[in-house]
Amino acid sequence: MRVTYTILAFVAGILLTVSLHRDSTLQDATPVPVSPLTDPYLTISSSPQRLSITGISASDFHENSLQRQAVTTFENAEVRSEFLPGVLIGEDWVTTSHQLLHAVESMASAEAQMSNGSIEIRGVTADASLTASRIDSLREFMPAAAQLSTDIIVIRSQASLDELCRKVFASLVLGPVSFAESSADLRRASFATLDRITDFAYDCPSVTIAITGHTDASGDESWNRKLSLARAQAVADRLTANGIDAQRLVVEGAGSSDPVADNSKSYGRELNRRIEFELR
Repeated sequence: MRVTYTILAFVAGILLTVSLHRDSTLQDATPVPVSPLTDPYLTISSSPQRLSITGISASDFHENSLQRQAVTTFENAEVRSEFLPGVLIGEDWVTTSHQLLHAVESMASAEAQMSNGSIEIRGVTADASLTASRIDSLREFMPAAAQLSTDIIVIRSQASLDELCRKVFASLVLGPVSFAESSADLRRASFATLDRITDFAYDCPSVTIAITGHTDASGDESWNRKLSLARAQAVADRLTANGIDAQRLVVEGAGSSDPVADNSKSYGRELNRRIEFELR
């Protein structure tokens, strides 16, 4: 089965992630003053190859211990942490945050948010019993008044994960990818949407993505084919620059051979100038 998503000279979207980068030592954010009235929060996002931790910390010790735990338990992932110093945060904030990270580590992909009064976890796991056990441990360390909500999808096999990836891909909300006129130079406004396609590719590392460029019927068809291929290659180059293996990308140029609208009208020609993505 193939799933195709068409974009009007454009692209993008994502499963459960944030874009990240890894150092052997994690990067620290420049401290920013936090008001005593600011509610503490912590967000953890993970995928097979990446982890992000952002939020308010109780102390330098808290930050450093979370960073060490992240590097140890997510040793194959790219990791980024970004903390703001907290004010009047209790000891339970420290222990609960470590237990939350421990629970997230049991899942293939997850997004967790913690505040003073609640914890929300969404994720995908291949080991339901392990994830349930770690969530039970988390409950033991949570403040008594805090509420915990979870939305966990259990994947029974690689085939199930591949099918989930296809469903996610089919539901992506995509923004525009555009080029300079009569060229294959990507406009900077396109980068954010291509970065979101990158996020999807990181979440689903077994998929191959076909990138096909299309043009309208204006001009010579041999030039149209060359331009459509060059534009598809420019998109692929952006994805590989973001860390996606070029072997996972198939680049094709169809010229004006597969229109989706009437080339005799300006609006139709605009629709025909597009990039098409397909999972293979």
